[in-house]
Amino acid sequence: MRSQYIAAIGSLVCFVVGAAIVAFAVHGKMVEQFDYPAALRWAMPGFAVGGIGAAAGLLWIVRALRDNNSHGWTFGALGLAGCLVLAGVPLNQLRLYLLSPPIHDISTDPEYPPPFKAVLPLRAAAGAKNRPGYDGAQIVTYQGKRMTVSAAQKKAYLDIRPWSNLFPTRANEPPTEGTPRSKAFWHAYFTMEKLGWNIVAFDEKTGMVEGTVSSFWFGLTSDVAVRVRPAGRIGALVDIRAKSRDVENDMGFNAAIIRQYRASL
Repeated sequence: MRSQYIAAIGSLVCFVVGAAIVAFAVHGKMVEQFDYPAALRWAMPGFAVGGIGAAAGLLWIVRALRDNNSHGWTFGALGLAGCLVLAGVPLNQLRLYLLSPPIHDISTDPEYPPPFKAVLPLRAAAGAKNRPGYDGAQIVTYQGKRMTVSAAQKKAYLDIRPWSNLFPTRANEPPTEGTPRSKAFWHAYFTMEKLGWNIVAFDEKTGMVEGTVSSFWFGLTSDVAVRVRPAGRIGALVDIRAKSRDVENDMGFNAAIIRQYRASL
């Protein structure tokens, strides 16, 4: 019974200590105290402590079930749940890293991707490691084969493509090309605003909306450009591009935010 109680306490202590270490690393990256690789190095001991705590928590629950004794259940349950989350984060990130293509520049229109303009000074000020130009022609290795970034995107994310015929002109509406484009532009703008993304600039004349999105873990930033163009008299064509500033493999983050935007749009 004593060892069961010690395992429960140990699991909770590991969760508190591990979470504190990870929180320090994440906060340090968000306030630019150190860069992402350094933040990851700081966080790894916290994740490791979480793994130790998860083992202690499992020992507690095995003994509790075996002896039909819930001694220390409050500490054990909290510690086990917290440590499983703490230890599961790096394992999930590793899974995403291995499954995702080694790219960080995603566009619904790889041939003519929306360009970055307003966010360029922000990228420069932040010391972004990835260049702002589109990486579509660069060669990467994905699933054991060498291919371009745009080909890797198409292979991994088949659903990411342009969205056309938004707000089509109705039969009784004047056949002006600007009407559906204008509607689509402001809908695209307010969609980005609704999602809580940081809007850097917008221009109805050019049909461009630019902004930034930061990840929950470590606050890694991606720049986003949305472009709205007229599609004859039938409606408007919307494209979106998202690119990470620092990481080489975005682990599907940019594809996820494009999907999120499309679902809201």
